[in-house]
Amino acid sequence: MATSSTKGYDRVANVFDFLRGGDMKRWCAPQTRLFENMNGKVLYVGAGTGQEIVNFPPGLNITAIDLSLKMLEKARPRAEAYNGKINLEIMDAHRLAFPDNSFDTVVTVCVFCTVTDPVHGLEEIKRVLKPDGKLLMFEHVMSRNPLYGLILKMMSLFTVALEGTHLDRNTVSNIRKAGFAVEKEQNAYLDIVKAITANPN
Repeated sequence: MATSSTKGYDRVANVFDFLRGGDMKRWCAPQTRLFENMNGKVLYVGAGTGQEIVNFPPGLNITAIDLSLKMLEKARPRAEAYNGKINLEIMDAHRLAFPDNSFDTVVTVCVFCTVTDPVHGLEEIKRVLKPDGKLLMFEHVMSRNPLYGLILKMMSLFTVALEGTHLDRNTVSNIRKAGFAVEKEQNAYLDIVKAITANPN
């Protein structure tokens, strides 16, 4: 059965690329730098329409998951054009259907602002990530600037209703709560979008 979150993303799938077009232009360089650390067997959580695939290094074996079938349908041409292997699967980040220690790298892009229970989702990622693996996250986070923070809280009233997106989460704190060690944390856009590298403790 489709959840309300799934229905929300199915509803915006046809306009998602348009809504995120400006962001993708701004984020190309910092995403490419972060994704240079991808290696081995990769899990791409919350693939959406696959806009970030163009910034992935070539030649990888990637499993890309998302809750929304319509989002994955939009992602398919990008996955097929990738110079490597990308397998698309419908899956919930709270219940990853993989054995422990399955992946060398896990990548997320603006998805942990939507996961219902972000700490549990991160714990699932830690479970399927190898002990020497890398978690690479490119995520919306709550700003430490009081003005930006207020704006994000106000925007979240709209984005949560539209598609379940919380722009005011402390994702770095959630990463640590899930048992990861944060290796690197860099601002990609002001301090409201961050590129984060973390390791299983």
